Amino acid sequence: MSHVALELDDRAVALAAGGRLLSSAPSAVFDGTGETTIGANAWQALRLRPRAISTRHLGALLTQRGMFARAEALVEAELKARVAEHIEGQRMWIVAPAQAEAAGLTALLGITRRMGLPVDGFVDSATVITAGLGSEQNTIVLELGLHHAAATSVDCSGSQARRRRAVHTERGGLIELYQVWLDLVSTTMVKRTRFDPLHDAATEQHVFDAISSLVLEAASTGSATVSLTKGTDRFEVALTRDQFTQAAQPIYRAIVSLLHQLRPAGVPVAIVMPQVAAQLPGLREQLEQFVGCDLIAVPDGFAAAATSLLDLPPPLESETAVALVRRLPLVPEPTALEKESLGQRRVAGPAPSHVLWDGRAYPLQPDTLVVGREPTSNPRHITLPDGLAGVSRRHCTFVHDGEELVLLDHSSFGTYVNGERVQERVRIYAGDRVRLGEPGVELTLIAVGPQQP
Repeated sequence: MSHVALELDDRAVALAAGGRLLSSAPSAVFDGTGETTIGANAWQALRLRPRAISTRHLGALLTQRGMFARAEALVEAELKARVAEHIEGQRMWIVAPAQAEAAGLTALLGITRRMGLPVDGFVDSATVITAGLGSEQNTIVLELGLHHAAATSVDCSGSQARRRRAVHTERGGLIELYQVWLDLVSTTMVKRTRFDPLHDAATEQHVFDAISSLVLEAASTGSATVSLTKGTDRFEVALTRDQFTQAAQPIYRAIVSLLHQLRPAGVPVAIVMPQVAAQLPGLREQLEQFVGCDLIAVPDGFAAAATSLLDLPPPLESETAVALVRRLPLVPEPTALEKESLGQRRVAGPAPSHVLWDGRAYPLQPDTLVVGREPTSNPRHITLPDGLAGVSRRHCTFVHDGEELVLLDHSSFGTYVNGERVQERVRIYAGDRVRLGEPGVELTLIAVGPQQP
């Protein structure tokens, strides 16, 4: 029997069948107050009637945070508005986002049971995206929600995609990005025209609706012009790509931090992200630090479309439980999407000459340098205080490999280079930050004197 797939990415809730996308829209709905229809899509009125609109109900239900009863009512109303007309005679699989908790999926299953929706199970979003791409290298899948960002590592060994670990942050959601850009437009327009577009709900909604096209134009051409009409007056202000990029820097740092947490230091992986994220002004340049990795941008609804084509297991015999699939075979004829190699625009720094610790510079030439808590009189050893949490007695060693400098990790607690955990060994450069353990201590690598190109 054929099935439809519902993808619960609150930035783009998508429904697909037979590999074809049926619908995709943000999870912004009216809450039924003030003569509004509960569950109806409200994205185009988000700034006109903010008190009558919810954008957090789906996340609250899936994470089991917030007002559960209200969230359940809104999710049920939204599903009735979005799904009911598309599933007649078909089974359903639900694509679960990275932040979904088991208790949240259980609550969602209860809603679908009350509605009479024939749900066979849940499938992990990052797993199905990786399987649908047929990735031959381990993958990190970035998720950009309305109020959060998340990243999931997926192992691709043995011709299977298997979810490993997920991390998330409350920074980095699309609405927060839009807000910093709305503030940028407002501040710039007030300075140049003395007109504040956020003072009036109608003009604020107009700018909000235009933000996506404005940032795309700025990213591709270098600038974009905001135009507003109020009565007989017309107001315009030009904004550069760099202004959009600078305003978003704190959010970009939070997103990049998620990738660092999951990528083993120096190990090439495929970084998969939504097309809307890959097109944001300045974010692509931030990703250049992931040298040797590939970047793949997927369209909204990709996970739903891929799920609708899979040969998934039959429903469980239990009336109260369904499957949660976090391992899938790689698709033999995957969807072909363009790959970009990261790091080609980044110029690698020179090999470091010294390690800085506690106000002293330790030379890295000519022999190996060992770091740890083990007491020793060896001058080629940095002896750290015995009480440091997360630091092993013999934690790591700096060794020379030809013209390169390599860090070897021996620790029980981990060694991190620029926030990424080292898997046995990694090449290092001047300017890299090396953290020993958790919370541990940080060493800085510097290059002193003339360096070979």
